[in-house]
Amino acid sequence: MEVNSKTAKFEIDTGCRVSIMNENQFCDTWQEGSRPEIKESKLSLKSYSGENISVVEVVKVEVKYASQKKRLPLVVVKGTGPSLLARGWLEELKLKWDKIKQVKAETQDLQEVLARHEEVFKEELGMLKGTKATIRVSANACPKYYRPRSVPYAMKTKVGKEIERLSKNDIIKPVKYSEWGVPIVPVLKLNGSIRICGDYKLTVNNASSLEQYPIPRLEDLCNALTGGKKFTKLDLSHTYQQIVMDEESKKHLTINTHRGLFTYNRLAFGVSSAPAIFQRTMESLLQDLPNVAVYFDDLLLIEKDTAEHLRTLQEVLKSLKEAGLRLQRHKCVFLQDQVQYLGHQIDAQGLHPVQSKVRAIVEAPSPTTVAELKAYLGLLNYYNKFLPNLATHLAPIHQLLKKNAQWSWGREQEEAFTQSKQLLKSAEVLCHYSADKELVLACDASPYGVCTVLSHKMEDGSDKPLGFMSRTLTPAEKRYSQLDKEGSAIIFGIKCFHKYILGVA
Repeated sequence: MEVNSKTAKFEIDTGCRVSIMNENQFCDTWQEGSRPEIKESKLSLKSYSGENISVVEVVKVEVKYASQKKRLPLVVVKGTGPSLLARGWLEELKLKWDKIKQVKAETQDLQEVLARHEEVFKEELGMLKGTKATIRVSANACPKYYRPRSVPYAMKTKVGKEIERLSKNDIIKPVKYSEWGVPIVPVLKLNGSIRICGDYKLTVNNASSLEQYPIPRLEDLCNALTGGKKFTKLDLSHTYQQIVMDEESKKHLTINTHRGLFTYNRLAFGVSSAPAIFQRTMESLLQDLPNVAVYFDDLLLIEKDTAEHLRTLQEVLKSLKEAGLRLQRHKCVFLQDQVQYLGHQIDAQGLHPVQSKVRAIVEAPSPTTVAELKAYLGLLNYYNKFLPNLATHLAPIHQLLKKNAQWSWGREQEEAFTQSKQLLKSAEVLCHYSADKELVLACDASPYGVCTVLSHKMEDGSDKPLGFMSRTLTPAEKRYSQLDKEGSAIIFGIKCFHKYILGVA
């Protein structure tokens, strides 16, 4: 449902008398300046186990569901618990909650599993036990020191608050002197808060050996989803900052701010080796657990039934707790029929584009410059595996990207632009890969491009696509005979999907 024009997810709880949202989710949903009006309250709440729930504030919000629109009270509370849709809202909206499939109440079994591992959801900063991160700086590297950059006035207060938070949590500590020093790059997050990154490309990234570890691709992660009917998504809190730096590496990570010099005690954003260090750490921690996909701080659990899913969840939470790590409760979802993961909607049937991202592409205006065209194609190409024969459809547009090409957006380009949007709106579901199903590779060629689709032969005889790929022909290839173009399409198809085809009898 929509709350103050923002999509919000709630779990239905008919035993709860007021609808609640935790403070973190509230701040993530609405940025400062656009948050609902605050109404003072002396409300006192208790959990189902009798514990006091700390109320932050009560706000009046406009709730829209289907054709109904109501102005209702929402209680913002401390903690990381789920947002609850109470009987008051149900009655006001005349909502037939027993027919809702998307939003599900947590089962008692799930609540018991979460209660046993409550420590992993604490709001305190986690600290990985037994391992420290090391930045391997060359022995003959010359220290580099840069002056602080000025911070934009509109961001200065937020940057100051973030420095205070980092200091309070011992993520950084002030130092009076350092041979190494980089200016900071403040990054504005979606919830309006600031992430501070050191501009380490100026110093340590060039002077250190890059940590090597393979980062999984989406297709590799999705191949683990076969047979999954229940999905849980876990989100680690503060990502890199849960990993402690070794003493020798700390001096290389000094940041130079408008408040002075600070060195990092934890792994910092902006360090080129940080992604590999974090991915290796998480995979090493969870490598013995089946049906768990790991992509940095996003963990996805997949199982066929609830009982097995809860057992896997129990083991994952146990491993995280023993390692000293913490999760963001308000960003975790449990036992869902579908979840959003890495920009895709995932369910038992397969992969779907996320509708909010589709809407952003479909509503994009016609480009007026090459830069705008490249930006549009960048968005579209994220979902290229859903779009059959895309390169051929975009051929008139690609002409504008050639070297020394003059910008001329005419009827032909506009038709290709509109057609690419229509392809995305009618995109098929991509089924999950199964080693037990027959594969079908189909390839084709046009005067402008080659395309291929890999499908599974289903039990009813139909073909369900695993993915589409296409590319434009080079000027030399466009002069090929049609037979040679078809041969190029076959080679292209085999190269694109060799991971699936190689070794199949």
